[in-house]
Amino acid sequence: MATIKRVKRKDGVSYKINFVHPITKKWASKTVRCSYKDALKIKADIEKDAAFGKIGKSNPDYRRTFYSQLKFKYLKDSKRNKSIKTNEREETVLATFTDFLAEDMDISKISTETIEQFKDLRLNEGKSPATVSIELRVLKTMFNRGIDWGLISINPVKGVQLPKHDKISVRYLTIREVERLLTVIETDGNRPFLRIVKAYLHTGARRNELLEPLFTWDNVDFEEKKVMINGQKGQSKRFLPMNQTLFNLFTEMKEENVETPFSFNPDFITKKIAKYYKSAKIKGANTHSLRKTFGSLLIQNKTADIYTVSKLLGHTSVKTTEKYYVDLIDDNYKIALDGLDNII
Repeated sequence: MATIKRVKRKDGVSYKINFVHPITKKWASKTVRCSYKDALKIKADIEKDAAFGKIGKSNPDYRRTFYSQLKFKYLKDSKRNKSIKTNEREETVLATFTDFLAEDMDISKISTETIEQFKDLRLNEGKSPATVSIELRVLKTMFNRGIDWGLISINPVKGVQLPKHDKISVRYLTIREVERLLTVIETDGNRPFLRIVKAYLHTGARRNELLEPLFTWDNVDFEEKKVMINGQKGQSKRFLPMNQTLFNLFTEMKEENVETPFSFNPDFITKKIAKYYKSAKIKGANTHSLRKTFGSLLIQNKTADIYTVSKLLGHTSVKTTEKYYVDLIDDNYKIALDGLDNII
């Protein structure tokens, strides 16, 4: 008969399961970091293994790690390093996978086939390929951490193909739509938000690239009239010359002793811009549309070639730029060739 004892430590609560070793007939123990409910399940499994003599040097199952333990450890570690929104999403995904497993199990028994079955089930339930891809990525990250911690040697998600899905096309704004958007924000009297929208339109920066901690006053060089954009997603920094609009905008803010150029929460920006789009009667646009508008205006007005636009946007390859602006580039090719009619 095994016993279970709650152990409280500085870094959290764990449970110590004491049991009689079937071979040595001496007391042994296993400490687990999980919920009390899961600890009871592990205790029951240990009692079952002990009854059948499965615990011993030749079969060290009593040292095995259960999915509930890995999940508990991963979420605890995640809370220290990730945003609240990301934590909530991961908790939801891992709870869904828990329901799929039906019962707690040794993580070494979770195979690629198990993950494939989970993927198929979620797709058959009507979940979008994009949603299932996110779920698989969360699982893959968790199992990778399990490898880092020495709990498993193989990631069961590795080799599982993500379901194919069409990426949502991000649209750009026309000049008239830009004018309507700026007018709506200005009429609302939201000066700080008007400034950051203008900054996005004149830098082509991604949403987080103009926010702390990636962007502070240290990124603005008034003497050289340049701004430094620290790329996200592991991308390198890039330096952009400030046009007069951007220079005046930052100068004005500096003179007003604004502590941080743009102290907005990323999610707030997404929600607020959606509200202003609606007021300006602009459909199908999002925060990233401001970045795409920057690139599209440069290409449409022939103020920069595709290579320059690629560098300004911080794309790692010009092929990425061509993919996003293929329609505009094709139009420019036609205009260029039509222009030969007046020359030759």
